[in-house]
Amino acid sequence: MFEKNNVVFHTSAGICQIDDIRNENFTGDERLYYVMHPVNHNGRSVIYVPVDAKKSPIRSVLSEKEINQVIIDSKNEDIEWIDNNNLRKASFNEILHSDNISRIIAMIAILHRRKEKIMTNGKKMPVVDERIMNDAEKKVHEEFSYVLSIEEEEVPGYIINQMANVY
Repeated sequence: MFEKNNVVFHTSAGICQIDDIRNENFTGDERLYYVMHPVNHNGRSVIYVPVDAKKSPIRSVLSEKEINQVIIDSKNEDIEWIDNNNLRKASFNEILHSDNISRIIAMIAILHRRKEKIMTNGKKMPVVDERIMNDAEKKVHEEFSYVLSIEEEEVPGYIINQMANVY
């Protein structure tokens, strides 16, 4: 169980701080909730997550050591390009909404390689692929920048440097 003032990662809101843990009655049954706000939104949003949720959308923020390990692990992820747009969208969305950060990093890498190839031919990347890549980058960059105390724009360079140090 998390405690008040803990910083957590929420699957859709990103890095959040728990402001309170209290009982609320939203559905007719009183339940205990984490009350939190995204740290990058100046406290304007409030998110309620049931403490007893079977599949909780929150988890502990990765440590620097864990970040470095998922970067290393991402090099061993086997993500193939899928030519069929609908199958690729479904597969990549499944990866994006998983909690497997090493697979998400590997997916970002394959999308970047594909984007470079497409742009070399004078074309644009499909909107769906661009959106998935941007959402994945936001998810990874926000957590990594928070934990590593670097700007989000510095995260890709950090990842590249960590991968280069492995081999």
